[in-house]
Amino acid sequence: MRSKKFFQNKVFLNLIIFFTLFFITDIFYSNFINKSKIKGNCILNEQSFYFLEKNCYFKQKYIKNISQYNVYTNEFGLRYSGKKYDKNKKNIFYLGDSFTYGLGLDYSNTYIGILENKNNLYNHFNFGLQGYSPLVYKYQLNKMINKKIYPKKIILALDYTDLFEDNDKWIAPLNETSPPKLKNFSENKDNNESFKDRNLKVTRILSRSINGFFREIRLATKNFINKNTQKQVGKTEIGRFLYSNEGVFLKEKISTKSLKHRAEDLEKTLKDISNIAKKNNSDFYVLIYPWPDTLAYGQDNFNWEIFATNFCIKNCKMLINTFPKFFKYKDKNINWHKDLYIKEDLHFNKFGNSIIAKEILKVTE
Repeated sequence: MRSKKFFQNKVFLNLIIFFTLFFITDIFYSNFINKSKIKGNCILNEQSFYFLEKNCYFKQKYIKNISQYNVYTNEFGLRYSGKKYDKNKKNIFYLGDSFTYGLGLDYSNTYIGILENKNNLYNHFNFGLQGYSPLVYKYQLNKMINKKIYPKKIILALDYTDLFEDNDKWIAPLNETSPPKLKNFSENKDNNESFKDRNLKVTRILSRSINGFFREIRLATKNFINKNTQKQVGKTEIGRFLYSNEGVFLKEKISTKSLKHRAEDLEKTLKDISNIAKKNNSDFYVLIYPWPDTLAYGQDNFNWEIFATNFCIKNCKMLINTFPKFFKYKDKNINWHKDLYIKEDLHFNKFGNSIIAKEILKVTE
């Protein structure tokens, strides 16, 4: 009995020594050997607003199961294919978030990259960046017009997150020339790194790897148990408001504003953008697309197609509704989730982006 207790104490002591030495080594490595920050992007923060650095290049890693991909930005601080701006061409402005940016994909596989290869008559401006919403799009649009760069066509990708981020993430600017500000944002974000971010880089890498390993195990287990494709589709915290009253409103980060009030606020900002388009003789289009859980579980609680259609009756040249195309594909293909979306993610893969590009091409040719 005594020897067993002695053995347990010895194991416990050795573990304490091991982890203590490990953390000391990690702190030394992070501060004296590898001083670089783990960020892997060209996103800059200024006055409570984030944006892409101009003329920048980096290799982006989105999630574990996809390879790194190249991201290039142009003189406007926008992701682009490498083609230079031609003043003699008309312009198409694509306003959107991570779906427009092309998160997880090489540029040629994004819907804007596909469109650019098929339609060389325009300059294609990709204003997309993760977490952006209509309050940001309005600022981006005014900024370009103030530079005397005018769009012939504006295609705004309306995402479910816009219903929440315009209220909960961004603060509307006081004037048209200022960007919206992030709520709960630190001006010196890079200088206010947490102890873990600054000193435990090896720990962070190991943590990500271990989490990824167990995520793969959970996914494999789910796929083995649930052979029905629909059951394998996760219910996203935000996307589920379309088919359920549960979810997003239970999160502390989301305010208690009703869907109706959120929709009214979003419509107001969209109308502002529509009016800017009219003032500058630009054709204004709204693009909508479904998340995977929308295809799996429907829109019984809040119909995004009806919301966008009603808005576009008076405010758009046309609604580019890709829902029918995606629902049609889903009904005919049991592996639709794998075919259309990045694995373990809600963003479209190359094939999903090609469907969106075909629908847009109908109005841009």
